[in-house]
Amino acid sequence: MTLKKISLIVLTVASLMGCTKTLDELLVNPNGPTPASANSDLYLPVVQNSFVGVFNTASSYGMSLTRMVVWYGPTYNQAYSPQDFDGVWSTAYTGLFKHANTLIPVAQKEKKWVQVGMAKLMKAYAMMTLVDMFGDVPYTEANLGLDQTNPALSKGSDVYAAAIKLLQEVSDTLDLVATGRLAHGPYPGFYDNFYGASNATGAGRWATAAKLMLIRAYMTTRRVDNGAKAKIETLLANANVIASLSGTAADFEFKYSKNQANPNSRHPRYNGNYNGNGTTTGSAGDYIGTHWLYALASEKGNFSNTFANDKSDPRTRFYLYRQQTNQANVTSQSVSCIVSAAPGHYTASMPYCLLGFAGFWGRDHGDNSGIPPDGNLRTTWGIYPAGGEMDLSQGSRVSLNRGGLGAGIQPIWQSSFTEFLRAEAVLTLGVAGSARSFLEAGVRKSIAKVIGFPASIGYSNAGLAAVTPTTAMIDGYVKKVLDAYDAAATDNERLNIVMKEWYIALWGNGADAHNNYRRTGMPNNLQFPKLLASGPYNRSFYYPSVYINLNKNAAAQNAIDKKVFWDTNPAVLR
Repeated sequence: MTLKKISLIVLTVASLMGCTKTLDELLVNPNGPTPASANSDLYLPVVQNSFVGVFNTASSYGMSLTRMVVWYGPTYNQAYSPQDFDGVWSTAYTGLFKHANTLIPVAQKEKKWVQVGMAKLMKAYAMMTLVDMFGDVPYTEANLGLDQTNPALSKGSDVYAAAIKLLQEVSDTLDLVATGRLAHGPYPGFYDNFYGASNATGAGRWATAAKLMLIRAYMTTRRVDNGAKAKIETLLANANVIASLSGTAADFEFKYSKNQANPNSRHPRYNGNYNGNGTTTGSAGDYIGTHWLYALASEKGNFSNTFANDKSDPRTRFYLYRQQTNQANVTSQSVSCIVSAAPGHYTASMPYCLLGFAGFWGRDHGDNSGIPPDGNLRTTWGIYPAGGEMDLSQGSRVSLNRGGLGAGIQPIWQSSFTEFLRAEAVLTLGVAGSARSFLEAGVRKSIAKVIGFPASIGYSNAGLAAVTPTTAMIDGYVKKVLDAYDAAATDNERLNIVMKEWYIALWGNGADAHNNYRRTGMPNNLQFPKLLASGPYNRSFYYPSVYINLNKNAAAQNAIDKKVFWDTNPAVLR
């Protein structure tokens, strides 16, 4: 071999080695910290953003299926495809789990126990969410890197058990920190987008959040767990859980900001519905479900533009923003359903098409007809929880930088939810207490949270006071709920009242709305799909295409009527 050929080979090998090194460097994600960073706080933004991404996506599907926002259908089998779930799957496995698993040992070494607890809690919630959505999912063999590139499924019940174990670890460890029995390194402070934990009080907040998530897990699985009653009773008697019911400081919710760019940290529902300049391009992206509009603005008493005459739910103007205050723009071209009668399988009391007053503009469940250019007419998200506009009967179209500027929240768990859960536990498990009292507490706490929300994010408008519900209005609404409860003849009928009010309080949290509906079949008066032959309801979802197509150990594709392990409810859902 000549020297020239040897030199050419050496140069070629060197070039390839240099190329490989360059490509390896490019494989490092600049937005994701590496283990070499060795600072757990650097992982927190990635873990939190991934977590809230999982919650927001699961919530979106749940809200669609429970009639809060549009579900086009027209059949449950056609509504979604495996590709629709690629995002939530990838966000969980390559975003949240990957970075949480790396964060935890680093934070343990630094004695940053709140950071450890945050990662474990968010991981546990996402684990349960994946089970809630898909049933059996990869867990034991997942996120092992090159040691296992085709992870097999773990049973949903086993994944839930592992998540519950993580939550218990968070509760136990952070109880020690909060009471000074375990030394703590630097707290996360502003890195924490939930509680801003900067001292032992913040550790206590996370310890309580873990307990609340345990209660939630035990209620979700109560149909398949004979020990659920005792577990729930023990947690409900915990002093920190009891204290969480006295205010909103312990509410578990992700907080967005008003920042529009670099980065945009506004609520995703605000971003999707408040845009343009408000004159020619302002347009709402979402359709609110006709049933949801009915439940708020009509079911217990009609909404009125004249506030003194308003008999609707006190939260209506906070939950919803109307871009018009009448039906002047309703035509057969803008709302095609007005020229047809309600489907024959609808009950007499079931809403259909438009409410027919005050500008409420939504879409029926399973309406897959053409979409008119009505983005400037649709009723959209209000100030709560998306940080949108407060409905003062302005009747003007949405636009960028109005209302609460997107400083909304993801309402993952609130004190009102705990009250409704207590009522359900009394009626279904025989837990001690008054379901009626817990129901009333849940309604009042939800209303108080919602009407206090504008002030909590610094929203100021001279017209706000004029449309803030009075004590008499709130008492009147509560009386309607309690009168219905008192008129119920059976515990099942009483449970339906409880679940309806919990449903109304869950605006922005479709994950629990969907779980509650599958667990109880309530509320039992949800609007039917427009198509009678809509097929079986989504008791679970299709496995994502990224799992089915890329994992050689993937199981057979899910059937949407396959129930997850905790769903033994025999009710036929629609």
